Amino acid sequence: MKLIIVKFTSPFKIAERENYIDAITLYRAFIKALSLLGETFDEIKNGEVKFSSMFPIVDNKLYLKMPFKTIQCDNRDMEKELKKIEYIDVNILKEVEPPYRLECRGTEKYVKGINGKEIKLESNYLSSYGETIVEYKNRMDRLVNSADIYASPSFMPKHEMGFLSTNWNDKLDKTLRLLEKLGIGKDKNLGYGRFTVKEIKDYNLSFPEKRQYKYVTGRAYTEHEFLAERLDKVQILGGDISPVLFNTLILLPIGSLVKNIKRILLEKENNIVIIDPILL
Repeated sequence: MKLIIVKFTSPFKIAERENYIDAITLYRAFIKALSLLGETFDEIKNGEVKFSSMFPIVDNKLYLKMPFKTIQCDNRDMEKELKKIEYIDVNILKEVEPPYRLECRGTEKYVKGINGKEIKLESNYLSSYGETIVEYKNRMDRLVNSADIYASPSFMPKHEMGFLSTNWNDKLDKTLRLLEKLGIGKDKNLGYGRFTVKEIKDYNLSFPEKRQYKYVTGRAYTEHEFLAERLDKVQILGGDISPVLFNTLILLPIGSLVKNIKRILLEKENNIVIIDPILL
């Protein structure tokens, strides 16, 4: 497995106030860029190459979305702090099996897993990793011949970002270099979603085999048992290719815990949406 590390040089836009780049967006971006290069994307289409979503990297450590959790804390202020935790050091996920219980003991915070192990939460978690930027713009309403003011949100990460990939090859590397110039997400023609590639390296991310649940690194669809903090009702719309509305799907959010997921390949004309993130 490879870890691809990038640094955003401009904010990105994905959906309304969405502050992460999901594996679905990465699949679509790579398919579009490969098409522009005149290359095939069979290895992506048939599942040989898989992507995770993008996650923050702080001090050379990968941080993943906090999986399903409950909170046990009798201090109101500490409870609020625990609820705000969004990302945790990947080493916590390796050592402590989710789902989690977050606890406060005096002024100290702990994460406890179903395997009985626990780790003290100090500098190994993130409550945020960037800033949402809201611009207000004008457009002409031709029906009433007046200006219509609307909000245009984007997100700027303050840390490097990284995503995982299986079976990385030279063709994907060339495609990534093109995406550096094109950008990723919406409004790329306006300069959004630009990044520079910092490093591509081998990354060993092996978890114990006998865990009850697998960790989902991107939005996923499942017909089996799962745990999730919430459900995302997602309409699969454009973003990196021309907008085409597919049937509405109930997708599990990043960080859900599943027994297994169902791979979905939606294709309409030249639009392809793949829902198949890496499981850990």
